[in-house]
Amino acid sequence: MRLRAIAAASLLLLPPLLVLSPGPSLRDLARGPAPAEASVSVLLSLDEIVAASTYVVVGTASEKKSQWEDLPGGRRIVTYTKLKIDKVVATGSGAGSCGSEVWVRTLGGTVDKLGQAVSGEAQIAGGSKSVLFLMKRGDVLTVTGMAQGHYPVTADDKGVSRLRGSPDAGTQLRQAGPILAARDLLVGKTLDAALSSITTARKTLDEKKK
Repeated sequence: MRLRAIAAASLLLLPPLLVLSPGPSLRDLARGPAPAEASVSVLLSLDEIVAASTYVVVGTASEKKSQWEDLPGGRRIVTYTKLKIDKVVATGSGAGSCGSEVWVRTLGGTVDKLGQAVSGEAQIAGGSKSVLFLMKRGDVLTVTGMAQGHYPVTADDKGVSRLRGSPDAGTQLRQAGPILAARDLLVGKTLDAALSSITTARKTLDEKKK
């Protein structure tokens, strides 16, 4: 396991990517949250992102709420999205049950007409169904690797459920060597095929610990 890659998943590119929109005009408010500057992240392999995740789930987003929170990089706006868990795909060692519903925190959002946006963060649309890699930090669940841990599920022209990438992935750099990124194995794949790959990765990691 590459320490640098896991560090990338853990740090999640916090303060530099946040753009605050102070005192917005009516025109600014109509546009929504201020755009974030481009983010840069190192692409994680499927094994790396599974290893760094507490849970991997298929979930459907419902209500959302944004609020100010004190984070390691300073006071920021975050958004909590309620997920109905349709299926638990994989669970980290000793993680326990995640329950039938969870709240997932992502960076950015709008509070009292003041917006922050984070390029490269998972963008979980209300009502959307996604495969999500989730990392528990204390009592909070976040998306592992930001956009790299979020794969919306949509039907193709034949009605087959397939995975696509999160809407704003930022700039993603490949690791040195012949390493396939998780997105290479998941984006465009059928839901069943993607879940099979994730389950196999978790099983392989567990077997290595024995």
